[in-house]
Amino acid sequence: MLNVLFDNPFLGTSVTKVTAVDADDPTVTGHATVTYQVIKGDEYFTVDDSGVIFTTRADLDRENQSTYEIIVKAKDAPGFSGDSSTATVIITLTDINDNFPVFKHQSFHFKVPENVSVGGEVGRVKVEDIDEPQHRNTKYSFVRGDYRDTFEIVANPYTNEGIIRPKKPLDFEKVAEYRFDIEATDPTVDLRYFKSGGSRSISTVTIEVTDVDEPPVFTKLPYEFKVRENDPEKKTLGSVWAYDPDAAKRKIRFVRRKASPNGDYIRVSDTGIIQLPKPLDREFSSSYNITVAAQEILEDGRLSDRESHAQVHVTVIDENDNAPELVYPEEPRVCENAAPGKVIIRISATDKDEISPRGFFKYSLATEDSNFSLVENHDNTANITVKYGQFNRELAKIHYLPVIISDNGDPELSSTNTLVISVCKCNEKGDFTFCEERAKQVGVSIQALVAIFVCIFTIIVIALLILLRKRHKKDLSGLGRNVAEIHEQLVTYDEEGGGEMDTTSYDVSVLNSVRKNGMKPETVPSPYAQVQKPPANPTSGAEKMEIMIEVKKDEADNDRDLLPYDTLHIYGYEGAESIAESLSSLESGSSDSDIDYDFLNDWGPRFKMLAELYGSEPNEDFVY
Repeated sequence: MLNVLFDNPFLGTSVTKVTAVDADDPTVTGHATVTYQVIKGDEYFTVDDSGVIFTTRADLDRENQSTYEIIVKAKDAPGFSGDSSTATVIITLTDINDNFPVFKHQSFHFKVPENVSVGGEVGRVKVEDIDEPQHRNTKYSFVRGDYRDTFEIVANPYTNEGIIRPKKPLDFEKVAEYRFDIEATDPTVDLRYFKSGGSRSISTVTIEVTDVDEPPVFTKLPYEFKVRENDPEKKTLGSVWAYDPDAAKRKIRFVRRKASPNGDYIRVSDTGIIQLPKPLDREFSSSYNITVAAQEILEDGRLSDRESHAQVHVTVIDENDNAPELVYPEEPRVCENAAPGKVIIRISATDKDEISPRGFFKYSLATEDSNFSLVENHDNTANITVKYGQFNRELAKIHYLPVIISDNGDPELSSTNTLVISVCKCNEKGDFTFCEERAKQVGVSIQALVAIFVCIFTIIVIALLILLRKRHKKDLSGLGRNVAEIHEQLVTYDEEGGGEMDTTSYDVSVLNSVRKNGMKPETVPSPYAQVQKPPANPTSGAEKMEIMIEVKKDEADNDRDLLPYDTLHIYGYEGAESIAESLSSLESGSSDSDIDYDFLNDWGPRFKMLAELYGSEPNEDFVY
């Protein structure tokens, strides 16, 4: 039989009842009477004649012995006669919360770095509670010490341990060691069953803070500055400051990490000065934010990898620097037979600046000489109405109405905006039936025009450079030749020949380059000059040819643009010492010449053709 009994029962507490049945005749005296007796475990329990088992002691403790096994004997006759039987009864004591927790150690010692996070774990204290886990409800508290506001102890519900956590940051430079007393108790202990010992346990806790290399600490968070929009004189807003909390007290360098909006709008010097490289525009952004990092400068000049951050917020105060702009929801149209006072469209305005506290926008027409009028609604809008009525589409199908809008700011700014109003045909109900479609405005932005002009200018410059380079190479090719080579390609006026066959025997560009650069080649005697020529006949017109040649030579020398083509202008006459006189084909056909050209046959094969052409007895007639 299994029975359950609560821990620490009182003396005489009923535990259970056993019953034995006798099959003899109950009418016979002594045959059916049953008596009970505990024959094992009688030092803790007893049984009465009805079979009820009672405790005989009040010090039954589950923590000492949780299970008891007793044997009960049932007998059907008094004395030593009669029959009997036995039964085993197992009695288990159930636990109650009747014990207080006790620290396992009289003192605890912990080491923790100073950069432990708030709420992090410093250490754990352990207690012993002999009750079963469901009856363990330990509470921890501080009883002595000056730094009880720095730490807290929280019980772990599963292990019943006390977890020590910091409530605020630790600083080795300020406090290197903490010492205090803590107590552990259980407020749910049932004091009726509590036997002996103290109701609380006390232990000493020592926490040693170790030094670590901490990042710099900013003196103020966050940093906020204000600056007026477009202020050219405001270059420095202020500064940020941080220090090394460690004993080394290293110097600090500041660096900008992030910016919103992104861009070079706010700068930070190495010493933490907040600077503006250029005035800020509130219409671009009303506030500018940057993240500044502070880093320690190590002894070797390097920057520490540990850094701290601070937010810098710059608010831009608005300045009235933008004129209002016209806003209308649709293209304005009016019937050609519209009556005076007819509302054409309601217009409004927007302003990139903050709305002036002095009132709404003001609207007016730039000219009164039109068939339109403007009526303000005093709610930041205005109506454009028909002034006289009866528009003439034959004269104008589109009207351009300039509207002036002022913003009541300080200073007051205004802008002139043009409303394009179409005059349309309408039916009797006033519905538009026909309106001319406006020509689409195709424009190019200023930036695009600038880009186009830059491209054109670049192309022109490149083309000029290429042309100049080619001319320079051409000049260098002429100057690079030696004098003898240049002379071989020059035609001098005292040479023989120089007719059609000689035009391909020299390079004209060399002659031009020499003339342009003012270079005079050395005069080398012509191979033709070495040939002995017959003396000139003074009666044959030699003097006349010499004069003509000199004139043509002067003309050719003074005219730098003249090319040495085979023309009468250049080769009209032979050299001054030649008796052949003119070799030009323009005068060769004359039959009244009295000059005998037979001597040309004696001049060699070079003049054979001339001898045949101008001989005294030609074989054929040539037509030119």
